[in-house]
Amino acid sequence: MKKMLFIAALAAAGIMACKDKAPVVAKVGSAEITQETVNQKLAAMPPAYQNFAATPLGKKQFVDSIVRETIMVESAKQAGIAKKPEYSEALKEFEESQKRQLEDYKNGLLIESYLREIQPTITAADADIEAYYKDNKESFDNPVEYTARHILTSDKAAAEAALDELQKGAKFDEVVKKYSQDGGSAENGGLIGPFKRGELVPEFEKVALELKDNEMSGVVETQYGYHIILKVSQKAIPAVSFEQAAPLIKRIVEKEKFDKWFESKKQSLGVSVNYDALKDNVSQPAQEDEEYVEVEETETAAAQ
Repeated sequence: MKKMLFIAALAAAGIMACKDKAPVVAKVGSAEITQETVNQKLAAMPPAYQNFAATPLGKKQFVDSIVRETIMVESAKQAGIAKKPEYSEALKEFEESQKRQLEDYKNGLLIESYLREIQPTITAADADIEAYYKDNKESFDNPVEYTARHILTSDKAAAEAALDELQKGAKFDEVVKKYSQDGGSAENGGLIGPFKRGELVPEFEKVALELKDNEMSGVVETQYGYHIILKVSQKAIPAVSFEQAAPLIKRIVEKEKFDKWFESKKQSLGVSVNYDALKDNVSQPAQEDEEYVEVEETETAAAQ
């Protein structure tokens, strides 16, 4: 009796499996093209083509295109193409590329999800914005607008070489083109601004604001690299009300909160970087007639 029940259960499972299997639309040798395959390929097509494929003629043409593709695939297999070294190597490179893309996507999704989770801790409250405005009221009542030029390098030795040329009389424009790696400003002689206090990274801003007009700094290190700053000008501008200043203050406060949070994470994780290990693999700075490759920066590499 138990044996009969077991056989009956197997038969029932077989019937269910047959019901679940997608209908076969076409066969090419031993290869089957199922309704599921057709649906998946159609889902990847543009909406306009999907509308066409919903018609009798469009559906036939779409299935015929899959059949033609399958014929080519099966013929290539029979010809032993899959066993050729060049095919295997190309497939391996593609698989490695897909793995890297998947890893990048996973990391990006982790970061995006984590940022949503910590957002409340780095969001500027109304009280934070009001406090910042009160603490810096003088700069809002009597604001000053600054303009500067700079040279940015990722290597301190390059920055020192650029400074040496400037001190020997080289023109700033020429040295910018030769050394600066800030693609956003290098094309304009390293021009930054106009900007106001609180809009640039603190290390850069502190030096730039203390310079006199047409005065040049030494080498200044920030999170972006090594700068040489030339103060161009400064001028008084109309007072800024709290309502006008609030959006900027919000960005400043939230950046400060994020930087503080980030630095604490950096310390707790014990980050260490050996930049010297990169020297043999890093390309040389671009020359005058070469284009700089721009990365995801704001107006300049010194800006937030």
